[in-house]
Amino acid sequence: MAFQLKKEVTREQEGWSVSHFCTTCLHISRKMLVSIKHHGEILRNGQHVNVTETVHPGDQIHVHFPEEHPAEDMHATSGELDVLFEDDWLLIVNKPPGMASIPSRLHPERSLSNFVLGYYQQHNIPYAIHIVNRLDRDTSGLVVFAKHALAHHQLSKMQQNGLLDRRYVALIEGHLSPQTINLPIGQTDHSFMERMVREDGQQAITHILTSEPITAFSKALSRLTIKLETGRTHQIRVHLAALGHPLVGDTMYRGTPLIPRQALHSASATFPHPATGELMTFIAPLPDDLSV
Repeated sequence: MAFQLKKEVTREQEGWSVSHFCTTCLHISRKMLVSIKHHGEILRNGQHVNVTETVHPGDQIHVHFPEEHPAEDMHATSGELDVLFEDDWLLIVNKPPGMASIPSRLHPERSLSNFVLGYYQQHNIPYAIHIVNRLDRDTSGLVVFAKHALAHHQLSKMQQNGLLDRRYVALIEGHLSPQTINLPIGQTDHSFMERMVREDGQQAITHILTSEPITAFSKALSRLTIKLETGRTHQIRVHLAALGHPLVGDTMYRGTPLIPRQALHSASATFPHPATGELMTFIAPLPDDLSV
């Protein structure tokens, strides 16, 4: 069954058009309204209604969204999924290191998104895959999936408006004081994957919120808490390397291989719930290899 949304018109909304009610109160984009017009349905008090018609107090507006289907080339993978939170709008998952966030041409199966699709099929969840924040293969931690297109639209707007607060835990050698790193990032000239700080790159802003000195692997390290303001590819990894303190284990950016992956964990996300507006915080526990 496709996603549905129902809401009663209040006295303050007297005389609004159905279109204005849907975009303002239900946060449906105009592009999505066009899709609903052709592939879904809008009912007023159980009867089909045109979006140009007027609503009145007490009217029940019932929106049937178009059915969603996974991409035809998307494979479902069966297996355990570490679910941190789930409701009709969100699926919050704890990704292990060593797993890609999305499938690729060379590796079409066993990414986190493949496992989520398998989970959807197992639990009869009739939606496509809408991943909100991707992590590098060797970065662990919290990944947000929107259950359906409306939730994805809402969360994308939050990202654009800086309302999705993502925090990371990182291990570096040496010590860095809390600071804001504002250095543009672009692709290197010699590698499709690797990034670097360069003047003609895209703006990238990383906030180091806390820095805690620790000793591990017989070395002086620091545990950082980091907040991203932008989301460039490899942003934290590139910024820390540019300051001479690459992530422990991040050999792509000259980090010492004290552990077999970059020491980076997506620890939390805070944002208003797309349905209720309630501010919610989700936390992914630190994995064993970073609990030093």
